[in-house]
Amino acid sequence: MLREFLISLRTRCAPAFVHLGYRYAAVACVGRAARCAAAWSPHQEATRRRILTAMAEAPAGRGTAIIMGSGPCLDLPMAELLSRFRRLVLVDVAHPPAALRLARRHGAVQLLDRDLTGVAIALGDPSRDDLPEPGCADFLDDDDVGLVVSTNLVSQLPLVPVRQAGRRWPDADLPAYARRIVNAHLDHLRGFDCPALLIGDVQRRVIDPDGRVTEMEDPLFGAELPMGEMEWDWTVAPVGELSNGWSIVNRVRAVRLDRS
Repeated sequence: MLREFLISLRTRCAPAFVHLGYRYAAVACVGRAARCAAAWSPHQEATRRRILTAMAEAPAGRGTAIIMGSGPCLDLPMAELLSRFRRLVLVDVAHPPAALRLARRHGAVQLLDRDLTGVAIALGDPSRDDLPEPGCADFLDDDDVGLVVSTNLVSQLPLVPVRQAGRRWPDADLPAYARRIVNAHLDHLRGFDCPALLIGDVQRRVIDPDGRVTEMEDPLFGAELPMGEMEWDWTVAPVGELSNGWSIVNRVRAVRLDRS
């Protein structure tokens, strides 16, 4: 608890995003990543391999890479990215200490505080009387962008907005709103004319102590993600992380969504 409190103090997050709970979620993720390091390692390695494959197809002469949902950067091939690109933009609503250290050590690393749903702040506006439409066009007009990666982000994007929307508009069709947020992110990635790689959850399985799958969830709320180049399992919560021997395993897909 003390460790997570100290991480929270050192996590960069705009006050509006702190109020919405983004810093709390970011710190919880860092804590789980540390506790589950061995279980997460194969997933992180698979993510790095897919990023390297997409990076190899980045257009020559373009010197900017955009990482959406960078978090603590545990699943990024940082040395290779910094070797290839003049500018590495890490985009997230909260930047934990590991990301801050990278930015201090490497002048090429730029941290950008951004809500990629486009709706979080609007949902917190008490004068608003309708659900804001999700969408984002960031970086689409930057001709220097040679690589875009959405890392383990797409299933997380709807969570805070849906929670906020449920408080304000309890009768709203919240799964449909979550699906619109997911689809808006997919449309954003489809707008790039360079490799735009999405790595994200497509299924969540809850497993009991006897190894039986007791629940299967669609983390994309019915949004359709194209078949990808590669899929793998990510043991998000191994036995011991949850109570009484339960575990959670996500199915992860890597897919290119760009126009090129």
